[in-house]
Amino acid sequence: MAFKLGKKKLAGLALTTTASLWLLAGCGSPPPSSNSGGSSSSGGSNTTSNSTAQASGSGSASKHYTFELITKSNASPYWLAVKEGADAAAKKYGATVKFDAPASGTDLASQLSIFNNAVTAHVDGIILAAQSPTALVKPVQSAIQGGIPVVTVDSGISPNVADSFLATSNIAASKALADYMAKLVNNKGEYAIIDFNQEASTGIERPQGFKQGMAAFPNIKYIGMQLSNNNVGQSQSETQNFLQSHPHINLFFGANDRSALGVANVVKDQHLKGKVFVAGFDADMGEMQDIKDGYITASVLQYPYQMGYQAVQELMKIKAGQSVPKQVQTPYYIVTQKNINSPQAIKAIQQYIPNYKG
Repeated sequence: MAFKLGKKKLAGLALTTTASLWLLAGCGSPPPSSNSGGSSSSGGSNTTSNSTAQASGSGSASKHYTFELITKSNASPYWLAVKEGADAAAKKYGATVKFDAPASGTDLASQLSIFNNAVTAHVDGIILAAQSPTALVKPVQSAIQGGIPVVTVDSGISPNVADSFLATSNIAASKALADYMAKLVNNKGEYAIIDFNQEASTGIERPQGFKQGMAAFPNIKYIGMQLSNNNVGQSQSETQNFLQSHPHINLFFGANDRSALGVANVVKDQHLKGKVFVAGFDADMGEMQDIKDGYITASVLQYPYQMGYQAVQELMKIKAGQSVPKQVQTPYYIVTQKNINSPQAIKAIQQYIPNYKG
């Protein structure tokens, strides 16, 4: 589903730096210098990033640049929020952002074709959310060697040959989520993971982070992981299979919105609320209602608008001959039933649902 995003985009809980104060203010676009820091807490946020210095031009540029934004898919509210942030920054700095992406988040061939077409057209810069951390390495190298800077967002490449990579630390966020969830089940029981794929860096890192976090709780046994292939129905089926073979599972981690929604459907249908707890990632509109109703216990909300905005800033700096950080960690917010109606959560959710009031 596509949503038109409003001006109030971002929020955070940490108040240690300028960017965190801006996030709480709920401004429509990030300040030219965005630098945040802090530590995560249960039901809170984490913002640890390098400084993004002011891009050249500060509202104007000597040359009108055309950048291309290539995300994993073209219809997800998450990627549309990235686009909205990139468009806002482009408007400020006198640039244009073209948006193109496959219809499916697993159509790697189409993403490679789109990327190669952008290089052939010799756009002035590319913002990429890579479907595969390895398949895009050589194309990115070729683009940069040809004079086209590349900034990756959300899902990077390995090795990181891009000029800059802006993303939430999936491992850190998932570890924090695991810590929060373990305490809710009194540090005992069994857990399983429903991942969306094992190709993208996000699909690889989120289960790793969750398992690392759960390793601190040896009385919670890891049962295993299955893939939903980004499909709610398949996630639901895999969850049912897990519960049939391991009826003592009391905790699931759905590594993206589609995966978490499938688990929540089973909890709802089998009347398991309060017995089986669900952790999610990339909370969307469907997850919000399940969080309110208690079928999803907590979910990590990222800041895609900020990623898109900062990516354009980085490209403007590169075009001006300035240095950019190799990697920037963007914020995340753990949304729970307890904090979902807080001003901070509402502002964060409005990245996806502009009219959300709590």
